Amino acid sequence: MALALVLLAGAGLMIRSLAGLWRVDPGFNPHNVLTFRLALPPAASTTPEAARATWHQLQDQLTAVPGIQSASLTVGAMPMAGDSEMPFWLEGQPKPPSQAEMKQAITYLVQPDYLKVMGIPLQRGRFLSSADNEHSPIVTVIDERFRRLYFGNQDPIGRSINFDIVNITAEIVGVVGHVKQWGLDTDATSSMQAQCYFQVNQIPDQFVPLLAGYSGFMLRTAGSPLAQVGSIRDALSRMNSQQVMYNVQAMDEIISGSLAARRFSMVLLGIFAALALVMSCVGIYGVISYLASQRTHEIGIRVALGAKRRDVLRMVLAEAARMALLGVAIGLVAALGLTRLMANLLFGVSPHDPLTLAGVATLLMMVALAGCYVPARRATKVDPMVALRYE
Repeated sequence: MALALVLLAGAGLMIRSLAGLWRVDPGFNPHNVLTFRLALPPAASTTPEAARATWHQLQDQLTAVPGIQSASLTVGAMPMAGDSEMPFWLEGQPKPPSQAEMKQAITYLVQPDYLKVMGIPLQRGRFLSSADNEHSPIVTVIDERFRRLYFGNQDPIGRSINFDIVNITAEIVGVVGHVKQWGLDTDATSSMQAQCYFQVNQIPDQFVPLLAGYSGFMLRTAGSPLAQVGSIRDALSRMNSQQVMYNVQAMDEIISGSLAARRFSMVLLGIFAALALVMSCVGIYGVISYLASQRTHEIGIRVALGAKRRDVLRMVLAEAARMALLGVAIGLVAALGLTRLMANLLFGVSPHDPLTLAGVATLLMMVALAGCYVPARRATKVDPMVALRYE
């Protein structure tokens, strides 16, 4: 009983953690979003102009596919599936002597429809547009966490940021919601929180051919994302048969995969808890059956002297309840100590959560009493004359 309660408490805490994680807002709408990588033909990346023209043509081709509501190229970071950082310093501040001393921001290189695809809220200003191209001043959009970390209560719109690796200065034109880049449960504890967005066409020419080999797309579909894969492949093949689509995933799958370790722990604990529960119930059933048979003579005397059958039933069940309560008490003490060891696996629930512990204790008591009902019921059917002759 004690072992079953410890395992049930662990499984209950993991279930509550997973339930809490599924309620966490990732900062975007993952439903009906498809992502994939695309290997472009060599001719598409020979020059910056060719690469930009290919990216634009790909977006037009994909948005024309029936069932595709919006599409955006993505290079660099992708929520929960890949990251890309860029060192920076704010305008008006001295340049740090080395990149190691600079602040870092997660960088998304996208097209104007990215916000529509991902369902990220725009909080102030504007998002990137088709007018933000290689011929216009470079702009960037930051997230709410970036604004809070480096601008406080000031309005960042119109301020500029210097990005060291690509050697550009970008003006902030908008602020969007924060995306949980590192996972539903670990994002808040990550050392890197700030995020910024660039129009992919504004990347300096010398970097465009390099980025063309890492092109990916995010698509918002009208129905099931994976159901659109065939039609997307056909559209890409019609455009250029040398284009290879790979690493196809639905965004829901990516989020589900980020919780795989917790889900595995929950399933494992649940299996062992179920086995322990069955074994404890079988054990108590056997013990109560044996004790009832040993007390056949006593029960017969009680019945002969006028004891009612419900009194016999209550007596046998009371003994079972005492045994179950003892096991539950020992199990609760053990659970209070052992569940602390799984604190790193929990989210939004304490290792000593009283609701979970009370719930599993009640469940265990009910199952144990239900398992003891059969021998208790059998004891009430003892014939007094047979019992009095029993040795």
